[in-house]
Amino acid sequence: MARKAEIWEPEEAMKREVEDLLGCGISDGQFREALEHARRKQAYIYKRERRPVVLQRWYLAKLTEECVRSLAFSKFTMDLCRIRRETEKEHSASCQSAPTDKFIVTVSAGESKQNLSK
Repeated sequence: MARKAEIWEPEEAMKREVEDLLGCGISDGQFREALEHARRKQAYIYKRERRPVVLQRWYLAKLTEECVRSLAFSKFTMDLCRIRRETEKEHSASCQSAPTDKFIVTVSAGESKQNLSK
């Protein structure tokens, strides 16, 4: 029987710090994913700038908070798009005689030439 992987003690403290910064709780999975992104971002920033402050724990906590927010917003946006797409499919399946949102405006050949010459 597989056990749920637990967060290590130092990471648990970091998770609490991030939750305090966010003002809400997050799942272990959300924390792990955000921490992974934050560590890569931290390494990238340090490689470019070589500022020792980038390697401090509080800086990683802020980067992790930023990643949690970014990942949550991405998930929300993707879910919203999926729901919209499913709704459109349901609507088009149930109402096949509905007009499309493409409008064709017809004009006489004379009007067309007139509009082009302006």
